[in-house]
Amino acid sequence: MKPSIAVVVALATSLATSVATAAAAHADDRRHDGFYLRVGVGGGAAFGTLATTADSTSRGANVASELSVGVAVKPGLFVGGGTFPMVAPSPSYDGISAGGQHVSGTGPFVDYFPDPRGGLHLRAGVLFAAGYLDGSADRDGVVGVGAGATLGVGYDRFVSPQWSVGVMARVTAYQLYGVDDSIRLVSPSLLITLARN
Repeated sequence: MKPSIAVVVALATSLATSVATAAAAHADDRRHDGFYLRVGVGGGAAFGTLATTADSTSRGANVASELSVGVAVKPGLFVGGGTFPMVAPSPSYDGISAGGQHVSGTGPFVDYFPDPRGGLHLRAGVLFAAGYLDGSADRDGVVGVGAGATLGVGYDRFVSPQWSVGVMARVTAYQLYGVDDSIRLVSPSLLITLARN
């Protein structure tokens, strides 16, 4: 006995409705809440001023990364701690190669999603900074410590109920002491990120 067209249409409609309802419920699970983990890597520029008897400036490309962990205090608002390193492999001070700059800034941050189900987020943090400047033909390598801050804006897209990929534009600034008196570094970067939040 062949099923009637009306029965087939009714079954197909019921199946389509069930799938749509399940998909909508699955989409509702996707919001930025709970445990927070973010890793990222990218590149940008590094600009520095070395305070000596006469200020000299540096510039060069950088490699930026991050590893941050936190928790939501409410949906869309995260607090935590992370490390936000920057490496400038071959900066130039006033046109003279000065070896590499390696700076790691570690400290607390806040990451805020205005819409907990959306992708836009804003991040700010204060950092303890430690850095190493490679030696060159006319000077030794030196280590400095100091403080810094990071500001960023990013956009994430969910790839599962808990995981998202995204991009983040970040500016991190450091002030290091013990490096020929002091050095100020500013590092604007663009990172690709993977996050669980």
